[in-house]
Amino acid sequence: MGLSRRARDLGVAVAILALTALVVARISGESGETITGTARAADGDTLTLDGHRIRLVGMDTPEMMQICKRDGEDWRCGVAARSRLAEFLRAGAVTCQTQGTDKYDRWLARCETADGDLGGRMVREGLAVAYGGYEDEEQFAKAERKGLWGTEFDMPQQWRRMNGRPQEEAHGAEPGVLGGILATFGLN
Repeated sequence: MGLSRRARDLGVAVAILALTALVVARISGESGETITGTARAADGDTLTLDGHRIRLVGMDTPEMMQICKRDGEDWRCGVAARSRLAEFLRAGAVTCQTQGTDKYDRWLARCETADGDLGGRMVREGLAVAYGGYEDEEQFAKAERKGLWGTEFDMPQQWRRMNGRPQEEAHGAEPGVLGGILATFGLN
């Protein structure tokens, strides 16, 4: 009799913890929040919006210091990617749908302007590579030899590795509070 009561109490405690985690995750905006406003480009794949650093998911751009070779000449491809993202952002309001945070505590999001999805546009123009999304856009850019695909370049993650920069995995969201609890119980 005592064992079943303990099991029930444990079940209730786990349910309360899970419910609390859901409430905390919802309040802290870990996932699923929509944010709209004027944004500024930090680099080719990160923007600042309403005081939050937001990493565009599904793509990766050259680092700001990265140099590519176009027709045998140096081309500051990382700076070019940031400049193009900044140009897109000047077109008007940006709306981002968050998907959690990464290990750098940036929000991960898909963002768009009235002209469309920012990540898709960057990859389609060849200023970003597919990194967990936008594979069709990358194939188009490759076929048209747009941006990076018309140059000699190192993939951004390879360049970071060769230049002692912190490595980034494909940008999936960190599990957050609820994800951590579910992982503890093997339920994720």
